[in-house]
Amino acid sequence: MNHLKYLLIGISLLLGAGNVWCDCQLSKANTWSDRTFAHIVSNRYELLLTDRLQTNQNLHLLCGGGQVVFSTTCQSNGHLNPPLPTTNCTVPLTPTVQAVRDPSCSHTMYRVGFPYQQQFLEIYRSCYQASTMTAYFSITKVYPTYLNSDGPPPTFDRDGLISPADVATFQRKSIYNQFERILGRHQRYIPNDKSSSFERGHLSPAGDHTFTRNLRQTNKYLNVMAQHQNINRSNWKIVENWVHRLFAVRQFDVLKVCTGTLGVLELDNTAGHPVQIFLATNKNPAPKWMYKIVSHLSGYKVVVLTYNNGWATVSPDPTSVCQRVSCPSSLTPNGTGFTFCCDPVHFISSNVPNLTGVC
Repeated sequence: MNHLKYLLIGISLLLGAGNVWCDCQLSKANTWSDRTFAHIVSNRYELLLTDRLQTNQNLHLLCGGGQVVFSTTCQSNGHLNPPLPTTNCTVPLTPTVQAVRDPSCSHTMYRVGFPYQQQFLEIYRSCYQASTMTAYFSITKVYPTYLNSDGPPPTFDRDGLISPADVATFQRKSIYNQFERILGRHQRYIPNDKSSSFERGHLSPAGDHTFTRNLRQTNKYLNVMAQHQNINRSNWKIVENWVHRLFAVRQFDVLKVCTGTLGVLELDNTAGHPVQIFLATNKNPAPKWMYKIVSHLSGYKVVVLTYNNGWATVSPDPTSVCQRVSCPSSLTPNGTGFTFCCDPVHFISSNVPNLTGVC
């Protein structure tokens, strides 16, 4: 009996020891605040992009207006020492958009984030052509999130790149009138000017970002495409959610996600001839395909391709852009739309060679 007693005590001590080292979970009050958190990587500040810190990891609270950096460390008991201040920054950092040189983008690469002293704390970047309202691709580092995040506001930022008239091309009435103009009167796709069709689909979605201040910066026209509503809210959402599940399924710590567009969607006009779909004259193209390249430093890489035709009832043939492979068992795109998985090497070299070694 004593042997059993000592065995149970030993197991209890082992279990207790296993629970000594705890991560530090930031509260929702912090993730939903105007605070900007950073950690130091290679002697430089980088944005903290997850809401949970490992034991001994340092955390820095950055404020504007010359305020002193507040620093703390995650302890083995799961608490930060010293505790974070209860008041927010007197002057929070101001988010901004900067054009930067990037050889992967043959148009203009914009990085979105927070300038701090002589550094730039990047949330994501987007390759965009303002003159045609074309978002080519975005690059984002995605980390696991353990708390539910706040949603972005309904408004979208123009960032001085496009006009209010350009913004109006996403309105239902404008899209209906454009369809009547380029496809012919009484075209069969959009019955009236109140019907839904295309909406502002994100390349880097709000859900890929943990902190409210960061995710609100995804509502920018440089980060959206004309995406069919039924696909954006079904198969495309399934793909976005699958990316987040990879942290649990594969035990990944961080993923690089490159999201982009290929080609211009064509629909038959009233005479039966294919017409490229632009929501304005030579502006705001509806892409034919959307893709995500999801990769991890371990060598794991998956390319997911989705057709942007919400009226299609028959699966398209993707072989012109995609050498099909089986999708991961954790990804089941069984909603509205047609989604495929592609061989990453073939897809990148054939369609986006500029992203070789980048995504």
